Amino acid sequence: MRKIILLLFMVSTIFAAGCTQEGQRSSVEDLALVSSVGIDYVNDKELRMTVSIPQPRGESPVLTEVYSVNAEMIQEGLVDISSEADKMIILNQLRTILFNEEFAQSGMVTKVVEHFYRDATIGNKIRLVIVKGKAEDILKTDYPENEHMDAYLNDLFHPKLHNSFSPFTSVHDYISTQKSPIYHTMIPYLEKKGESLKITSIALFNDERMIQTVNTQESLLIQALKGIKKLSPLAIKFKENNQDEQLFIEQIDNDLKVKSNKNTESPKLDISLKLEGVIVEYKGKRDLSKSGEIKKLENKISKHLKNDIEDILKKLQESEVDPVGFSEYFRMYHKGKWTDELTQNIIKSAKYKVNVEFEILNTGTLK
Repeated sequence: MRKIILLLFMVSTIFAAGCTQEGQRSSVEDLALVSSVGIDYVNDKELRMTVSIPQPRGESPVLTEVYSVNAEMIQEGLVDISSEADKMIILNQLRTILFNEEFAQSGMVTKVVEHFYRDATIGNKIRLVIVKGKAEDILKTDYPENEHMDAYLNDLFHPKLHNSFSPFTSVHDYISTQKSPIYHTMIPYLEKKGESLKITSIALFNDERMIQTVNTQESLLIQALKGIKKLSPLAIKFKENNQDEQLFIEQIDNDLKVKSNKNTESPKLDISLKLEGVIVEYKGKRDLSKSGEIKKLENKISKHLKNDIEDILKKLQESEVDPVGFSEYFRMYHKGKWTDELTQNIIKSAKYKVNVEFEILNTGTLK
């Protein structure tokens, strides 16, 4: 009797497992796993949402399906796209959110980011991107050398040493800087170049609105001022090319020291950077086999970088933004609550004293 009962139990378990697995297969087939979302400006009430959904190779004539709808709310757009795709939209695999420049300038980015930030089904490491033109066009374009759009964007915005000039802003980073009274937001700016995509600059935000961009060289200096230890390669072109024309530096190490006078009424900052790197290419008249000539070139590089840093500090001050967070060097000594007004006063009135020392560790190909 016991054997019969045990046999019946095993048979019923097998059938139950089979039904469960079949049900799972059916439900998975009804899901659309979104990898990227594009948001374009329509007007102050409406946005255009585009989603890209990667497809398994061999199961679809296209590797990435793309759908677009107009909507007033994010969830409304997702429901409409689910109806159009005849599948339930799932955001568990979401990696990238793209905003077109006009939408970023409208001041509505925070509302969208907060919606995704509150969604417990997705992670906070989703990358944010500002794009020139339409985000919809970026997601609907074919890139011959990169068949899977989701993998292409993921690789493009995956931090590497050669692109460390970019902040690679995540959902969490965005919310953190927006809520902070110290920092202003930076987001990579993407453009379509021929049949590929390229980070051409970095968008700066004053509160919730994008106000301007800085080029990748300026962004690299901002990263240096934030204390990033390993910097991306740097190309320098000297304006007066009577002796030195240009050079290319790699393996750059950065040692930053910042001191404030602790006075929020008349703020002053002493900024010191000690940089060292390898010159892999040089065009000029110097004989860099001689230590004296190397020392002269080091001084020239130091002066050049000092001027560039002073220029970017002036640019940030005129725009009244501080992505570096210099106000922190005053906040840590301030008694009482720190406010946005104090930060704005630091940004507007701070006096900077900049010192740069560059050391050449080695030289590569020279001509």
